[in-house]
Amino acid sequence: MKTISILGCGWLGLPLAEALINDGYSVKGSTTSDLKLSLLEKKLIKPFKIILNPELIGVDVEDFFDCDVLIINIPPLRRDDLVEFHFLQIESVIRHLEKSDCRKIIFISSTSVYGNKNNEVDEGSKSLPDTLSGEALVIVENYLRQNKNFNTSIIRFAGLIGPDRNPAKFALSASVIENADTPLNLIHLDDCIGIIKSVLGNDVWNEIINGVCENHPTRREFYSASAKKLNLPEPEFKSGIEPYKIVKSKKINSLLYYKFKYSNPMDSL
Repeated sequence: MKTISILGCGWLGLPLAEALINDGYSVKGSTTSDLKLSLLEKKLIKPFKIILNPELIGVDVEDFFDCDVLIINIPPLRRDDLVEFHFLQIESVIRHLEKSDCRKIIFISSTSVYGNKNNEVDEGSKSLPDTLSGEALVIVENYLRQNKNFNTSIIRFAGLIGPDRNPAKFALSASVIENADTPLNLIHLDDCIGIIKSVLGNDVWNEIINGVCENHPTRREFYSASAKKLNLPEPEFKSGIEPYKIVKSKKINSLLYYKFKYSNPMDSL
């Protein structure tokens, strides 16, 4: 039985852990909360309290890193020094991991590494972030890829949607939705989990993979459909388009042979 350790059992990490257990994996999971330790244990996830501040602090961390694959699911924190802080967090993780026998990593990144340049991008496109969080992720991605002690696959997920996470709820609180013709890059939680499972199942390493729906509805299309689904009044849309990107994935089919549950995010509403 393969053992997977998930660093960060939050909105994505927790249901991912449950799915992997259902597939027969042994799963260890980390949280920063004492209260969540018992929840992980109830779900048959071996729990560890690990804090990255930015140095790794935890109990029995050697046991946590005793695994076949480490999934790093720690997004950059919102703080003034987030670029340096996030790098130091991941650097501390890798120092501990290098003491173990684990040599495979899945790093959860974001399509924000591409920036909004009014173009179409895929895994072969250059990373040109225009946010600090995107910059932080590019630095960490490069750091992990340059470390030849590990086989690291990077999954860049688009905007996450799913249970309790619908960007339309926030947008619909505005009286007017600006730039309604801007295309969206989204992916459902179920497909995030499916893609990660496909990387593990197909033993796909040392790759960069974009995790994003094949279809890209506009704000007008997605938020209008969301309003109907939520029984909210139709919002007022103001035509226009702001700096954007359309993210494509060339590797979902060619490497993972993965078929989306929601290739169009509209179908998930």
